[in-house]
Amino acid sequence: MTSGIHRPGAFSAAFADLVRVGSAPNRILRAALAVLAFSMVLLGVKYLLTEYPPYVDIEIPLRAADRWVHGGAPYLASAFAAQPGYDLPFLYPPPILPLVAPLLALPRPLVWATWFGASLGTAVFACRRLGIPGRWIPLVLCWPPFAEGILGGNVQVFLFAAFVAVFWAPTPGRRAATPGGRGQQGVSMPRDPRTSHRPAVIDGVLAGIVPAFKASLPHPWLALLRRRPAAALAGLLVLGGIAGASIPLLGVDLWRAWFEQLGRAIDPAWPLAGASLAHGLPAAAQLAIAFGTGLVCLRVPVGRLGAWTGLLTVLGAPSLRMFGVVFALPAFLVIRREVALVCAFLVATYTFKGLWMGVLLLTAALVLAERYPALREPVVDSPAGPLGGRPP
Repeated sequence: MTSGIHRPGAFSAAFADLVRVGSAPNRILRAALAVLAFSMVLLGVKYLLTEYPPYVDIEIPLRAADRWVHGGAPYLASAFAAQPGYDLPFLYPPPILPLVAPLLALPRPLVWATWFGASLGTAVFACRRLGIPGRWIPLVLCWPPFAEGILGGNVQVFLFAAFVAVFWAPTPGRRAATPGGRGQQGVSMPRDPRTSHRPAVIDGVLAGIVPAFKASLPHPWLALLRRRPAAALAGLLVLGGIAGASIPLLGVDLWRAWFEQLGRAIDPAWPLAGASLAHGLPAAAQLAIAFGTGLVCLRVPVGRLGAWTGLLTVLGAPSLRMFGVVFALPAFLVIRREVALVCAFLVATYTFKGLWMGVLLLTAALVLAERYPALREPVVDSPAGPLGGRPP
């Protein structure tokens, strides 16, 4: 007698049960993948707590401002020969210097602690706006793309929160599918900027602040330009006005030094230029990839505009570091949790190959999900809206 487990029909039924959200086998599968992913995340946290220089990304601007206040050069070409640590190059635009300079009068521990608290609170805001349930937020914040930005004090945490505020709305009542269809709160509610009731200039500044700090990441601003041109242009005028007004105060030479510093930052000869796919290519090719992926934001599905824009920001970054991968988090929340957990595990390995295996697998899943909706995390009890109606 042939055992039932060898019949194709039995295998198909077992597989269907395994992938059906809410079934006992699926819960076991997700739990196992979650344990595996969180184990790797904890190894990443151990590395950050024992080897990563704390507050490095707030200390670098403080030291640059200190040099500037005392008549020195904030943008040091020699910094590109420094080893990882507090002597790395300062890359933010000149208007940041007079904003940071007053902090020099405060005790460093106070500045560090305040910045850490602000980073942590901002990260929690972003997670809540994305609809991540409160009990899972501490684990998400331990994921290296978030944890490195928070512990290092990188402005990327604030830029990500600004991006999320433009493309996601608060999420009262939206529910993810669970056993028996009861639902579970904690699913992101994408916002079409075209329907936003917020003043256009606010959305414009929030989206424009990303390329204002990271000149090679125009993706959020271009995505806003596609859906709400008035907001994007208003933000450009405000941020451009600030830059223009700073020239008489800071001097043309300081701006010229900043542009020269950015040129050194994308020099393929700099060994610490980051882990982007374009690393090692000529500067022109890196910029072409950055702005080329930005233009793709004008073509991706509107219903997942935010998720695609965040992922394209990662794919196109000329100088990608671990905290930059946080922009891909919304895409993780769109695809099936099983795939997302595998991708999160790979990113948390803290290796170039692991990071890009995770990001490229995520990209493939998001691409295929446009044709095969079963690859998206199912959602129920969601009202139809301007972003494509009811999810599957």
